[in-house]
Amino acid sequence: MLTCWAFILLIIIVIAWRNYELLKTQYISQIRLDETEILSRGSSLFNRELGHLKNVTLFLRNSVEAKLSSIDPNNTPLWRQSVIDTFSQFANMSPLISQVRWLSLDGQERIRVNRVNGALSVVKEEYLQSKADRYYFQQAKRATGNHVYISPIDLNIENGQIVTPIEPTVRAAIMLQPQYKGMLVVNYHLRSLFDSLRALANNSVFLDVVSPTGEWLISQEKPLEWAQTLNSLSLEKSMSSRYPKAWNTLTTDGFFASFIYAEQVWSGMKVLTDEDPSSVTQDESSYLYFIARSWPQNLMVKSHTLLAYTFVIGFLCFVVLAGLAWWQIEAYYKRQALLLALESEKVHLKNTNKELNTANQRLVLLQDELVENSRLSSLGMMVAGLAHEMNTPLGGAKMALSSLQALLTRDEADFAHSNYRSMIHSLQITEKNLMRAIELVSSFKRLTSNQAAQESVSFQLHQVLNDFMTTFRPSLKQHSNIKIEVDCPQDIRLQSHPGVLTQVIQNLVDNALSHGFDENMTGTILLKARCQAGLLILMVQDNGKGIAPEMKETLFNPFVTTGRSRMHTGLGLYLVRQWVYKLLKGRIDVTSELGKGTCFTLTFGLTGEET
Repeated sequence: MLTCWAFILLIIIVIAWRNYELLKTQYISQIRLDETEILSRGSSLFNRELGHLKNVTLFLRNSVEAKLSSIDPNNTPLWRQSVIDTFSQFANMSPLISQVRWLSLDGQERIRVNRVNGALSVVKEEYLQSKADRYYFQQAKRATGNHVYISPIDLNIENGQIVTPIEPTVRAAIMLQPQYKGMLVVNYHLRSLFDSLRALANNSVFLDVVSPTGEWLISQEKPLEWAQTLNSLSLEKSMSSRYPKAWNTLTTDGFFASFIYAEQVWSGMKVLTDEDPSSVTQDESSYLYFIARSWPQNLMVKSHTLLAYTFVIGFLCFVVLAGLAWWQIEAYYKRQALLLALESEKVHLKNTNKELNTANQRLVLLQDELVENSRLSSLGMMVAGLAHEMNTPLGGAKMALSSLQALLTRDEADFAHSNYRSMIHSLQITEKNLMRAIELVSSFKRLTSNQAAQESVSFQLHQVLNDFMTTFRPSLKQHSNIKIEVDCPQDIRLQSHPGVLTQVIQNLVDNALSHGFDENMTGTILLKARCQAGLLILMVQDNGKGIAPEMKETLFNPFVTTGRSRMHTGLGLYLVRQWVYKLLKGRIDVTSELGKGTCFTLTFGLTGEET
């Protein structure tokens, strides 16, 4: 048994662990699908905004050149005012624009229009700055034609100080035609874009944006955002310091990476800030890392939940299978014990075989006698009914003979002597035979009463019903669409005649099968017994077609039947009533409703006393 249990436990552990791994893999796959969707939506949103910035910047360059083409370049005041007017109109086009500048080829600002809180201001010439040392100026000088250079995202810096509140800024720069000897630079602040990217997070995953140096531009932990730019000593707050293995995987796996690290599911992709394939300014700083990852502890909690479910289901399976194994092994040993017992009984059976044969012969004789008595008892009841019906016509015939004799005696003079004597002799013979018939009928009635008289015994009702079901089951096979149900407590004991009671139940069941259901009609016959105030209530109930109202008054009369064409005699319920009232000392009631069924209720005293 222990070996069997150990084997079952091993199999369940293997299957349960495989199922746990499969469910966990499915959960991780779903998280990765969510992360892929967020990365796709985030990169699409980011690229769409950058594409819009390029188009707007190109539109600005074309507007400026178109306006300056009709102005004398030597008319400096008019030329400058035209550029300022164009910059102002352009700055009002989008709330994302924070600065519009004209830089000369040496990096000096020639014109700058600032937009702060929706208000435009033109910077005076004495406050214009040189941007020759700025990386975006050096990179933008290498762009040619209609290419718009997009700088990496950083914070806006004025006069060497970071503007507060911080403004994530990207710069779009485009070279003017050679005759204008300059460059247009537009500063776009990305606060609303970053808010839109943060809003992509859901209950399963969230989005981080990290620069190529490992600095968080967007993080679910606010203190980590722009930590290196705001404090050069905060290298420990960079992603490369906090998650070195994850950072190494992201930077070495190419365009897309997906892995599990620190109990989180990570998915990351590189997003270009300048996707123009003809750009000569692309380098490592032109990338951003969009990282989608599951919320901390989510994977651990889900793993523990799946493990708990797997353990519970595995435990239940083990209990069931161990129970089945126990049952099978116990059954095997019981069979072996029974075989040994049978072997030990074999010798004893051989010794008692002769006694059993003798007893069997006696039982056969007794069985034949009982069958004959039962047959005669049923036949006697039928004869009693027949005798009852014959008494009336026989009595009428006797009265007719007496009247005829009186008439012959009165009119004797009207007949010849020989004829009179002959008629009197014939009447006497007829009267003699009639009296003989009456005597025989009375004899049949007495014989029936004597045969029906049995001694009452104490018995368990449920045993009688079980015996009836056992003997009646072969007959029930002819009615496969009808089933019989027994509802009888096992503690009902009564003093009565079990043989007669069985015959009563059989007649009622036969009556229900013959008259209660049409051919191919399905139904149920219920035998239900209950004790109430010292009385036994026994019901034989069916859910068949019921009894017609006109039949209820004559239901227990002899020779009344609706199945005459099927060779029914009409004595079944008549005999039942006789047995119940005369032998069982009880009473019988019937209730019926067309289309719903019939119920015969038998009421007996538990001690055999008349009710």
